[in-house]
Amino acid sequence: MYLHVIFVKTERKMERKEFLSKTIALCGLGVLPLSLIESCSKQSYAGPSNVNFTLDLTATANAALNHVGGVVYSNGLIVIRTSSAGFVALSSTCTHAGCQVGYSSSNAVIVCPCHGGMYNPSTGAVISGPPPSPLTVYSVTRASNTLTIKG
Repeated sequence: MYLHVIFVKTERKMERKEFLSKTIALCGLGVLPLSLIESCSKQSYAGPSNVNFTLDLTATANAALNHVGGVVYSNGLIVIRTSSAGFVALSSTCTHAGCQVGYSSSNAVIVCPCHGGMYNPSTGAVISGPPPSPLTVYSVTRASNTLTIKG
């Protein structure tokens, strides 16, 4: 028993209205990525202003700051224990996309998870990636078990 398959070629003419609508749609898809890139580059996020608060290092919520590499997020800032006697406080908002940054203690860098931007944890300076400006750095002073953060 043999099976015969016959293909029938059919021609279909495209109406002018259909042609125009498909052409416009394809052109719109081509422009969309450009508009997304453009909108991405115009915004810059800054850190909070008029910062003035304290962190009690004996409080459970701040226990991470009792060891080097520990991190606490508070009042829009990321506070990092950089050495046995050193602390740094920076804006926790990426200047590129407004995402919350994180600290990689193994690489000693601040990283934005949204687009891979990297910052220097001591100065807030951009190391790599798309961020347009550094993170805002705030002053940190320690008196016994209390950190005072201002800026």
